[in-house]
Amino acid sequence: MEIEAYRTGEEMKSRRKSPCGQSLVETALVLPLLLILLGGGYWFYRDLSLSTSAESVAHAQMLRAGRRLPGIAPRLSASIHPGDNVARIEARNDPLVGEVPLFRGLAGRTIASANVSLGKEPVGAFLDLPSHALRREAGGSVDCWGKETPSGSTVRRTVQGILLTGVLR
Repeated sequence: MEIEAYRTGEEMKSRRKSPCGQSLVETALVLPLLLILLGGGYWFYRDLSLSTSAESVAHAQMLRAGRRLPGIAPRLSASIHPGDNVARIEARNDPLVGEVPLFRGLAGRTIASANVSLGKEPVGAFLDLPSHALRREAGGSVDCWGKETPSGSTVRRTVQGILLTGVLR
């Protein structure tokens, strides 16, 4: 009886062994999927990082342009990506023409944009990650009515004219 129990134990052990090539096949099937997931995660993180940087730069440029401060577009562009011609930063002031008749020529809404265009990134000999192309805008009414700005002098002249006509009555 002991011999028969021993034989059945050996048979059970031999049945538990996995086929020799199963782990190799599993690795060959799972490895490409894992690499695709890692590459997609890297691309998604890169796109998210560029997007948030572009949004911050557009907001900073909007504040600087609205307050009539000198532009620092090259430094802001380098903060998004150090490469040349990757980020373009623009800003414009839309006047309040038609909205407030007495105050013609006032700076109203300032709109700034950051355009990021980054080409395909080579990852390996046969694989390139997709390119990144995004645009972020920031707009707002910025306090730019200081003494040295055209808006500030227009407001002062208009208020002085209203006060002067009130005194003359």
